[in-house]
Amino acid sequence: MGNPCGTTKANIYEQTEIRGIPVYFGAGVNPVNSPAQFFVAWGIKALAGGLIHTFNISSLEEGTIWFVDEDEAEAEFKKIQKTLASR
Repeated sequence: MGNPCGTTKANIYEQTEIRGIPVYFGAGVNPVNSPAQFFVAWGIKALAGGLIHTFNISSLEEGTIWFVDEDEAEAEFKKIQKTLASR
Protein backbone atom coordinates (compact mmCIF):
# COMPACT_ATOMS: atom_id res chain seq x y z
CA MET A 1 0.00 0.00 0.00
CA GLY A 2 1.35 3.43 -0.94
CA ASN A 3 0.90 6.76 0.77
CA PRO A 4 -2.51 8.36 0.33
CA CYS A 5 -2.41 11.53 -1.76
CA GLY A 6 -1.18 14.53 0.23
CA THR A 7 0.81 12.54 2.81
CA THR A 8 4.39 11.37 3.28
CA LYS A 9 6.25 9.12 5.71
CA ALA A 10 7.18 11.04 8.85
CA ASN A 11 10.65 10.59 10.33
CA ILE A 12 10.28 11.80 13.92
CA TYR A 13 13.39 13.38 15.51
CA GLU A 14 11.75 14.56 18.71
CA GLN A 15 8.34 14.09 20.31
CA THR A 16 6.66 15.42 23.44
CA GLU A 17 3.16 15.68 24.86
CA ILE A 18 1.68 18.88 26.29
CA ARG A 19 -1.70 18.69 28.04
CA GLY A 20 -2.51 15.48 26.21
CA ILE A 21 -1.58 16.88 22.78
CA PRO A 22 1.38 15.21 21.05
CA VAL A 23 3.92 17.55 19.41
CA TYR A 24 6.38 16.27 16.79
CA PHE A 25 9.53 17.60 15.14
CA GLY A 26 10.87 15.68 12.18
CA ALA A 27 11.50 15.39 8.47
CA GLY A 28 9.81 13.88 5.49
CA VAL A 29 9.93 13.73 1.74
CA ASN A 30 9.71 17.21 0.26
CA PRO A 31 6.14 18.38 -0.24
CA VAL A 32 5.19 18.80 -3.89
CA ASN A 33 6.87 21.82 -5.54
CA SER A 34 8.61 22.84 -2.30
CA PRO A 35 12.14 22.48 -0.94
CA ALA A 36 10.71 22.07 2.60
CA GLN A 37 11.62 18.86 4.35
CA PHE A 38 11.41 19.60 8.10
CA PHE A 39 8.11 19.80 9.93
CA VAL A 40 6.46 20.56 13.24
CA ALA A 41 3.15 18.83 13.81
CA TRP A 42 0.80 18.65 16.76
CA GLY A 43 -2.51 17.05 17.57
CA ILE A 44 -3.88 13.59 18.18
CA LYS A 45 -4.57 13.03 14.46
CA ALA A 46 -1.42 14.79 13.17
CA LEU A 47 0.22 11.47 12.30
CA ALA A 48 -1.92 8.71 10.90
CA GLY A 49 -0.11 5.40 10.61
CA GLY A 50 3.27 7.17 10.50
CA LEU A 51 2.14 9.49 7.69
CA ILE A 52 1.93 13.28 7.78
CA HIS A 53 0.18 15.84 5.55
CA THR A 54 2.45 17.43 2.94
CA PHE A 55 0.75 20.82 3.27
CA ASN A 56 0.58 23.41 6.05
CA ILE A 57 -2.50 23.37 8.26
CA SER A 58 -2.82 25.10 11.59
CA SER A 59 -5.28 25.37 14.44
CA LEU A 60 -4.77 25.32 18.18
CA GLU A 61 -5.79 21.66 18.39
CA GLU A 62 -3.92 20.30 15.34
CA GLY A 63 -1.46 21.41 12.72
CA THR A 64 1.45 20.69 10.43
CA ILE A 65 3.94 23.35 9.37
CA TRP A 66 6.76 22.60 6.90
CA PHE A 67 10.16 24.36 6.88
CA VAL A 68 13.22 24.51 4.65
CA ASP A 69 15.53 25.41 7.57
CA GLU A 70 16.01 22.85 10.37
CA ASP A 71 16.82 25.51 12.99
CA GLU A 72 13.65 27.42 12.14
CA ALA A 73 11.62 24.22 12.49
CA GLU A 74 13.21 23.43 15.84
CA ALA A 75 12.42 26.96 17.10
CA GLU A 76 8.78 26.50 16.04
CA PHE A 77 8.70 23.13 17.85
CA LYS A 78 9.65 24.92 21.08
CA LYS A 79 7.20 27.76 20.39
CA ILE A 80 4.27 25.35 19.87
CA GLN A 81 5.13 23.59 23.13
CA LYS A 82 5.05 26.90 25.02
CA THR A 83 1.79 27.92 23.35
CA LEU A 84 0.08 24.65 24.28
CA ALA A 85 1.45 24.76 27.84
CA SER A 86 0.06 28.27 28.39
CA ARG A 87 -3.52 27.38 27.39
